[in-house]
Amino acid sequence: MSKRAVLKWMKKLHTYAGLLTFTAFVVWGVIGVAGAFAPGPGNYQPPDISSVQDTPLTAPANLDDKALARYVFDNIYIPLRGGHYNIRRDESGNLAFYVFTASGRRDVTYLEDQGISRMEIRQNSIIGFLSTMHTAFSRRGPTTRAARLWGFYNEFAAWAFFFMTVSGIYLWLDTRPGMRWAQLIAASSLGFSVVLWLATR
Repeated sequence: MSKRAVLKWMKKLHTYAGLLTFTAFVVWGVIGVAGAFAPGPGNYQPPDISSVQDTPLTAPANLDDKALARYVFDNIYIPLRGGHYNIRRDESGNLAFYVFTASGRRDVTYLEDQGISRMEIRQNSIIGFLSTMHTAFSRRGPTTRAARLWGFYNEFAAWAFFFMTVSGIYLWLDTRPGMRWAQLIAASSLGFSVVLWLATR
């Protein structure tokens, strides 16, 4: 294949990679900007409780706390859920745990004497929702089909971004290596990345 043909195909692939993954790039960009204004480590506060849902549920007897939490988790409907964490007994002796979802945290308490699973919903803002989804991958995060498909798309977008970086450098060096503003942008981007790396080590 001639150099001209390689350049032609590289331009097409570079363009289509950007078009196919534009949605993911927008999400990453929004969350990147929002992250600069996020609370520092240890200062995060979960959203207030927006609603409470009670679900009738009677669990089998003689389950330990871990097995009981798993039974409750498997038998209540929580969209876009991940795993369940921090299994414990509250001050009234009821089993309690957290469930993290793309839409926010869910605080679940199993009221065994009443046969009720109570879920306190802490709804995320749109920024919180996008922040969760931008880290989703095919083998991590909510297990629903929609979330898994988004995870595969996120992985594809990550590889596409890497390809666009490499192909963009190739296209620049092959067509306009002497362009002054391109050289300045490349140098400033590299310098800014080094400064960020040193500042966050």
